[in-house]
Amino acid sequence: MHPGRPPPPSPGIAAEDEWLTTALSDNPEPGARIARLEALYPDGTDPWPGGVLDASTRVQETIGTIVRATAPHRYGLPTPCKDWTVRDLLDHLVWENIIWGGLALGTPPTDGHAEDHLGDNRIAAFETASAQTRDTFRQPGMLDRSFGVAPGRRVVEQLLVELLVHGWDLATALGHDSNLEPGIARAALPVVREVYGEQPAPPADPSPDRSPHPPSTR
Repeated sequence: MHPGRPPPPSPGIAAEDEWLTTALSDNPEPGARIARLEALYPDGTDPWPGGVLDASTRVQETIGTIVRATAPHRYGLPTPCKDWTVRDLLDHLVWENIIWGGLALGTPPTDGHAEDHLGDNRIAAFETASAQTRDTFRQPGMLDRSFGVAPGRRVVEQLLVELLVHGWDLATALGHDSNLEPGIARAALPVVREVYGEQPAPPADPSPDRSPHPPSTR
């Protein structure tokens, strides 16, 4: 592996790699986008409440509360995510921790998002994946390490945004309060606009009637 570069994509993340490649090739000014993202952090400040690592942990804990409250008899309920049941969504929340934690560690998973990551214990699956990801994100220098053209904080932000978005989906499907971490959600908005504002929808999810979410690593 070349120092400073992310590991080559594994077969398990082929769809994600395809979308990322498409997004980058369709962006006529990748340097300008990176510069706008860096402008969100003037003078080394961090716009996330408590810093991006603490914000990510808070979101994990908030979503974890909903995961624990999701009884198995509700797994078949529909969600705002087209064609996804509550169980599908729970599995995806576990997968998001696995994929971004693995990429940060330099060991992306060899399976894909379509595999079963939930098993028969939703709580253990989510909490184990979340804890491993938190430990990885808190490695010294992680936030400034180079992952291709982006620093490590982009990896943390990606997980944070995915959990916020799909946590809203889960809360909505279950009839819970969906106003999740409003302070963090407000901080996420300018980041989401810069990262996703002009990028294409993921190749694996082209449906025009999908709820208006940022592109997911589904």
